[in-house]
Amino acid sequence: MKKYLSIIMFCLSTIVFSQKTDYNSLTLDFFQKEDWSNLIPIAEEAFEKNATSYEIDYRLAVAYYNTKNYYDSAEQFEYIIKKYQTKNEVILEYLYYSYLFAGRHQDALLISQDFPFHIQKKTGVKSFQFIDFLTIEGGVKMSNKKDIGIDNLKYLNGGFGQQLGYRIKLFHAFTSLSQNYIDFDYKQREYYGNLQIQLAKGLTLIPVFHYINAKENNQTAIRGGNYSNTISLGMNIKIQLFHFAIKKQWNRFSIMPSIIYSSLKNGDLGTSTKLQYGLNMGSSIRGTHDKLWLGAGSEFISSSTENSFVWNAKALYNISPKTYLYIKYLNANTSDFAIENGMYYYNATSVLVDNFNITFGYYFTPKFSWYLNYQFENAKDLDYNLPFTYNTIITGIKTNF
Repeated sequence: MKKYLSIIMFCLSTIVFSQKTDYNSLTLDFFQKEDWSNLIPIAEEAFEKNATSYEIDYRLAVAYYNTKNYYDSAEQFEYIIKKYQTKNEVILEYLYYSYLFAGRHQDALLISQDFPFHIQKKTGVKSFQFIDFLTIEGGVKMSNKKDIGIDNLKYLNGGFGQQLGYRIKLFHAFTSLSQNYIDFDYKQREYYGNLQIQLAKGLTLIPVFHYINAKENNQTAIRGGNYSNTISLGMNIKIQLFHFAIKKQWNRFSIMPSIIYSSLKNGDLGTSTKLQYGLNMGSSIRGTHDKLWLGAGSEFISSSTENSFVWNAKALYNISPKTYLYIKYLNANTSDFAIENGMYYYNATSVLVDNFNITFGYYFTPKFSWYLNYQFENAKDLDYNLPFTYNTIITGIKTNF
């Protein structure tokens, strides 16, 4: 009996030992052949059975990278650095590009701090750029009620980004828009400043300041919905928004709570304030090879007179390495609220009911891109109980340096 037990134990130990050696030899064979699709399941199985080594873990990370699973390759390289306490230049370069191609640019920049000089030169990474990129866009918001005086709205925006070290990026934008609307016409000028501070990998602090100056003229009617008394000629409205958000990224999933304080100063009607609480989240979908990203968000707006709720759903699909499609639906039924990190502030006299938004983008080169945006918007003037629509076309370009 003891003899049979010894034989059984010997066979079991031989199988276990052979499995360990097989994982190493199999992954090495696939790695040398660059057969990434067969390497991945074998290396993942080794990981599940706690039968990995530095070599197997490294091969798995490289296989993820070469199959464009950049989120997984970044996570795997981070795992290797932590487990084996190693941070050689090959791993750092792989990790940098994994974050970069996953769209986590500031995390990639943090990694580049540890690059030796020749890797910095190879990748072209710079810790400081006074002008990091330039953007310009413009378009027209076309009304279906021009016959009663709701004319088209003209829009123009230009901006530039700055990189102030490995952790800080700053974006400035300047906007001009104008419209004739029933009983008045207005011109609006805006400044937007967005500061992104990378506190740690996957953790970003986003303070924003947005200043809006709107001048309204030629008003002849008493409007009851947004103003409580007769409006005088030449009204000057100044709006200041202070936005604060923190974004946390876990591999494919991100979440961002935010708060906005806005102050509206009207020379005739005094000053009013609002608080806006937001929560936005999104995730890249692994089953689509990370070509599809889905997101959703909500905003709760509180003031002394009323509370309102705004929500959105969005999707980004990378059609090819050079083209993408972005779709967003926004449901509001209110006005005087901010979206997209406080960059766009809806302060029209009418109420925004909802908005459907679709953008097609094309990269001519890695540093030069063009996009075309179409929006369909349902709006309502409460003073006249008048529903109407806008069809908006915006196009723009972005140049990175």
